[in-house]
Amino acid sequence: MAFPLEVQREAFLRQDRRCAYCGKELIWGSTQLKDRGAWHPNHRKAIVHSGTDLLCNCVLLCINRPQECHLKIGHGGDYKKNLILHDNDLPYLYHGDKYS
Repeated sequence: MAFPLEVQREAFLRQDRRCAYCGKELIWGSTQLKDRGAWHPNHRKAIVHSGTDLLCNCVLLCINRPQECHLKIGHGGDYKKNLILHDNDLPYLYHGDKYS
């Protein structure tokens, strides 16, 4: 399954155009490796574990070096074990600051 374009757009705005993990600036339409500000939508809860393609389950993560958050946090680390990304895993999820 894949996130509809409107869900990705809402996530992009919710995150204030920043990677939800590292805060790197993202650019709308930059979804290819080596594009400046490139990003990829990621499921917070994996589809195989009843995750959905709704906004509440969508997070945008950068895909370029040095961070490569999509690979580092989206498909690696604790996510690999737990198959879910919690708010405290994503410091830039809400407008650059989870407390704003």
